[in-house]
Amino acid sequence: MKTDYGQKGVALSSLALLLMLPALLLAASSLKIIEIGGETNSIQILADKVYYTGKEISETIKLMQKNRVPINDISLQVLAEKYRAATGLIICITSNQVYPLWIHVQPTGVNHYAGSKYCVVEKISANRWKYSFEDSDANAGETVDFDYNEPELLIEKIDENLKITVLAYNSPHFSDVYYSKELLWSEVGGIGERHVGESTEIEENCFGSFILISIEIRDPNDLVRCFENVLLT
Repeated sequence: MKTDYGQKGVALSSLALLLMLPALLLAASSLKIIEIGGETNSIQILADKVYYTGKEISETIKLMQKNRVPINDISLQVLAEKYRAATGLIICITSNQVYPLWIHVQPTGVNHYAGSKYCVVEKISANRWKYSFEDSDANAGETVDFDYNEPELLIEKIDENLKITVLAYNSPHFSDVYYSKELLWSEVGGIGERHVGESTEIEENCFGSFILISIEIRDPNDLVRCFENVLLT
């Protein structure tokens, strides 16, 4: 009887453990879901903080221009430091001269301008820049990959002129390329990558230029980034 009682006790304990395992697994899964949910909420809060900080800085710069507050490398650095101290985010504000280049995309008919989110301006050296456009447009119902090679243009300052070269165009679309009101090329890209490798020259000051203020905000762990552009004309 004693032995039977002991054996029955072991059997009951094993059965109880088997019954408890699903509950333990469910509990562990629930804790993981809570953990992931918490991380998702934290990232969303961080993303909102980065996004709204970028918007606030861009509005501050516009207000500075409206009130004729000097906008230069020193004042932009001071502005970045103040927002960095207030938010704990990493903030970089730079200014670049930007030429009035833009593209008219076919078949969507949209226009994308230097200084907008559809163009990245990279300064290569003192007198050389690369303008990289994106021809897809979210407002036209397209998925935008932001690979910025539709087209890529190289701009070189030579004396009083600008030499503009089409470096690449990787898209089924094609675009007309303008410098302000002047048409430089029609139907660049598309099948056969028309006009890629071609160059033309234009007077630098025939239509003027403007200043582009580029704002980059990111968190210290580099989980979230935000870019804002402000054009000063």
